[in-house]
Amino acid sequence: MLHKPKIIILGAGMSAIACALSLNNYFDVCIYEKSRGVGGRLCAKTLTDGLFHFGAQFCTARSSAFQKFLNQNNAINFQGSTFDVNSASCIATEDYFVAKNGMHSLLKKYNQVLNIDFNHKAIKVDDEKKLVYFESGKKESYDIIISSLPLPQATEIFESQIEHDAIFSPCISIGMTINGSPIYDHSAYKNINEDVAWLGSSRFYNGSNKETWVLQFSPATSSAMMNDLDSSIQACAEHSVRNVINGTYEINHSGIFRWRYAMCSRSKLKKKFTCVSKHAFAIGDWNISPRVESAFISGSALGEYLVENKL
Repeated sequence: MLHKPKIIILGAGMSAIACALSLNNYFDVCIYEKSRGVGGRLCAKTLTDGLFHFGAQFCTARSSAFQKFLNQNNAINFQGSTFDVNSASCIATEDYFVAKNGMHSLLKKYNQVLNIDFNHKAIKVDDEKKLVYFESGKKESYDIIISSLPLPQATEIFESQIEHDAIFSPCISIGMTINGSPIYDHSAYKNINEDVAWLGSSRFYNGSNKETWVLQFSPATSSAMMNDLDSSIQACAEHSVRNVINGTYEINHSGIFRWRYAMCSRSKLKKKFTCVSKHAFAIGDWNISPRVESAFISGSALGEYLVENKL
């Protein structure tokens, strides 16, 4: 039997899955993910009151390849309107796509297709010896290693400076349930004030009448409040919600997710992936722009490159 080169991919978000799907027929591919499931920043969690999207709320599709991927994974158009409070204007949402069972469900079926090891956090890559070390004490050899982690984490693991212009911003996401008689005109609000970048309804995902919402703070406020008590963050969130949702109601808070590396800047380097060394690569949306589709394009592009060049 012909030997297949071994490729290790760190992380199991969109870029990692897209890359692995391109490589799977030609290489021995293994994905290592530090958490219990796929998704990365497509993170959604089922809590007492329903499903909350603490990561990407939706995605757009400009390329035929990503549109095909969304169709294959039952993505549907966002049903609702988004209002930009800062500009006092409604934003067209016909090109917004969501996954009915949560954005992470776009990737969930690939648990059965790809070789993914969960609960494995990589802590160091020795590219000279072609070894990756994990927090558990485990180590694995590779022929090629690919990081799909945010750039600051990839730099730390490779213990080398990865040349790129990406800048990451933090984001604090908070889930909440509104009980009572809320009055509102839109299913999502952007740029509510200097503190809040997004407030979106999750009723669409939960198939119930519960008023479940997710609020995401702006990068500046997220950075300033990253280490604050939950109660302080919840108080700030509640004040902003009452700026746009009228009526008589109470707010029950359902969870807080602190993203240290959430949004990346748009790259000016015009490359879809980054070569760290002859045997090491880095993929992710930060190579292109802060969009879910950019992560897909980055992973797919590296996969195609490795197949074409028979590395």
